[in-house]
Amino acid sequence: MIELKNVTKTYINGEIETHALSNVSLSINDGEFIVILGPSGSGKSTLLNLIGGLDQPTSGSIEISSQKISNMNHKELTSFRRENLGFIFQQYNLLSTLTVSENVALGYYLGHKKIEVEDMLESVGIKSHSDKYPHQLSGGEQQRVSIARALIKEPLILFCDEPTGALDETNGKHILALLQKLNKEFQTTIVLITHNPAISLLADKVVKMNSGKVIDVSENKEKADAKSINWS
Repeated sequence: MIELKNVTKTYINGEIETHALSNVSLSINDGEFIVILGPSGSGKSTLLNLIGGLDQPTSGSIEISSQKISNMNHKELTSFRRENLGFIFQQYNLLSTLTVSENVALGYYLGHKKIEVEDMLESVGIKSHSDKYPHQLSGGEQQRVSIARALIKEPLILFCDEPTGALDETNGKHILALLQKLNKEFQTTIVLITHNPAISLLADKVVKMNSGKVIDVSENKEKADAKSINWS
């Protein structure tokens, strides 16, 4: 369970205050697929960074599995992220000098080591590329590697920051279908941010944001299949 209570984030630059988040309260249940939807500057990336322990709130509290991460210091947050959280970004952040297997192994040695690298590569459909280097892969294949690297840690929560933003429609839908499959297979809580309204149809819960505030939280009674959505 993720619980945010009255979370505010203010950035100060000289005499200028920017309120990136304002009094946000939100609950996310274990195993849910959450989409945080909003335009650029709405606060969705700030919200993801705070829940993911990459930044700390100015005020308010954030709890994950009854641990108040908003009270943790830098060292404690680093340890908590390593043990419990996985991240996928728009840019794949793979190490160019390492093969696919070696990139994924980085996550393996940070995690609980219950899932073998080859098994994870098979789960995301890139086992045949295990000895290739990132420059030899398509964008969609590179994103699969980053997903495998994040998931092999067996994180409680997988944070996805515009994971299809650098992909075309075909590869984007393949990645979203993979996230749906992995959410169901591993029961990993997924928090995905996007500006694409079509992606919200895949979620259990949709959080709409604007101007640093949550303006609506809704649930999908029936979730769409990733390959069936209209891309926009």
